[in-house]
Amino acid sequence: MKKSIAVFSLSLIAATAFAQSSRPTHPNPTPTPTPTPAAAPSIEINGPTLQLTSLSWSHVSNKAEDQATARQNISSNTAGVKVGAALTQATVGKGAYISNYAEDQAYASQNLASNVGNVDVKKALTQVVLLKNTSVRNYASDQSSAVQNISTNNACVTCQ
Repeated sequence: MKKSIAVFSLSLIAATAFAQSSRPTHPNPTPTPTPTPAAAPSIEINGPTLQLTSLSWSHVSNKAEDQATARQNISSNTAGVKVGAALTQATVGKGAYISNYAEDQAYASQNLASNVGNVDVKKALTQVVLLKNTSVRNYASDQSSAVQNISTNNACVTCQ
C-alpha cells in the first residue's frame, strides 16, 4: 500500500509540475453527449484542475454492439460540470482490468474519479481511485442500463 501511495504521489507531483510549466490557452472542450437527445451544457473550468490517469499492466476496454451505447469516463468531467475551485481527480491502476460493455440496445456508463452531469464544484475537491490487481466491470444487455460510479459525483438524473 505504501508503494502504491508513493507511486501515486510521484505521479501527482510530476503531473502538477508539467501542468504548471506550460499552460497553453485552449478553447472550451467539446462536451460529452448525454444519453438523452436534449442539448448538453458545456464544461466550465474556472479553477486549477488536475486530472491524472496512470495505468500499468492494465487493460481498459469500452465496447458497444447491436445499437447499444457504452460510455466510459476515467478521470474526466462530462457535460454540465462547473469547476470553480481546486479539483484533483486521479485513477491509478496496477494489474487492473477495467471494462465497460453494452449490447442489444442497452446503455452502459462507467465513471472513475469523474464528475457527471450538473455538478458544481465550489470548494476544493479531491477524488482518487487506487486499483491493484483489481477488476472493475460494467455490463448491460437486452435494453437494460448499467451506470457505475467510483469516487464520483453524479448529477445525471437523465442517465438510464
